Amino acid sequence: MNYCSNETRREIFASVNQDGSEIAPIMYKYLCPPMFVTCALSVVINAVLYFVGRVKTRNKSPVLLLSLNLASTDAFASLFVGIGLVFNSYLPVVFNIHFNRCPFLAFEIARTSALIASALHLLALAYIHYRGITKPLHYSDE
Repeated sequence: MNYCSNETRREIFASVNQDGSEIAPIMYKYLCPPMFVTCALSVVINAVLYFVGRVKTRNKSPVLLLSLNLASTDAFASLFVGIGLVFNSYLPVVFNIHFNRCPFLAFEIARTSALIASALHLLALAYIHYRGITKPLHYSDE
């Protein structure tokens, strides 16, 4: 079974109920552009936070370093989500422009990896805060 061909996709999803499918293009037409703007704002704000944090600070604590790395991975995740939304959802549904599926399946791997990296950065930040609560003198000034 070739999962990259559109014919195979049509065969697999032929038995799926299509009730309400006529409203999907209208929803995509009006709800996707605000999501594009939100993704773009997220990329810009996270990039500004990353560069200001890298350039303007001298003493970088582990919390600051993890926060800067979180900002960079969050910027990449937002960029990947926005690009995926355009090519996987908006163009095929609203303008009926279809692409080969295989490159976008590989792109989904990068998008999912960026989301997982953001979640792991949050987990590491939570651990550092936990350690700061349980051992408050670990980073004290000497």
